Amino acid sequence: MKVVINPKYESERPFIEQLPVIFKKEGEFIYNQRNQVKRFLVDGNERIVKRYKTPGLIQRIIYSTIRKTKARRAFEFANKMRSLGIDTPESIAYIEQKDGLLFSTGYFIAKACYDKDLRNVLRDQDIFDKELANQLTTFLVLMHKKGVMHGDLNLSNILYRKENDHYHFTVIDTNRSIFKEHLTQRECLNNLKRLTHRSDLMDYIIRRYAQLRGWNEEETISIEHKLVHRFENKGKWKTYFKKLCP
Repeated sequence: MKVVINPKYESERPFIEQLPVIFKKEGEFIYNQRNQVKRFLVDGNERIVKRYKTPGLIQRIIYSTIRKTKARRAFEFANKMRSLGIDTPESIAYIEQKDGLLFSTGYFIAKACYDKDLRNVLRDQDIFDKELANQLTTFLVLMHKKGVMHGDLNLSNILYRKENDHYHFTVIDTNRSIFKEHLTQRECLNNLKRLTHRSDLMDYIIRRYAQLRGWNEEETISIEHKLVHRFENKGKWKTYFKKLCP
């Protein structure tokens, strides 16, 4: 078992090293689907632990030889984002377990963040908060200008809190992110396609995004519509084939 710990949290090593044993029995579930996320209390401090699903054989071979595991990427990418001034919960540690010579399961441990995600306040309101949408768009532009493409950029993976008249944003679930020196227009817009299925909100954000980048608004919205349409159709076909082959 490989355990890598942020030196600031070396005192939590006993808890971290026993996680593979206690994860099933202890902690409070936050998310329990393909991957599992639990909340633990460690010396009076809340810690969030994500246990990644054991991958298939081919992925296990890849993670054991040529590609970093999701747990390691989550740890390293969080550190990189914070170094770039993009807020994400601080990395505490990651664990990689092997079954024989092959990777089996990974764990990522981070500090807790108590901010709420954007789904309810933007997606689920009859009239969404335009000022919040404006500031979110400014944040997305900043992230892209820094060369960061979040791997699953949607409203549930962006947390927010209000500080006077300013909104502060924090991103989570960053292990599939991509970092580049420069992002093209196409790359930026493609990264936004998962943001929301609510069309009026999406159009508002894309129009504002185009304004901030100095791009033609109608042309930018047209490109985004095509990207979203292609993405949603791909999702429908995946659902259809899953029903045919459950």
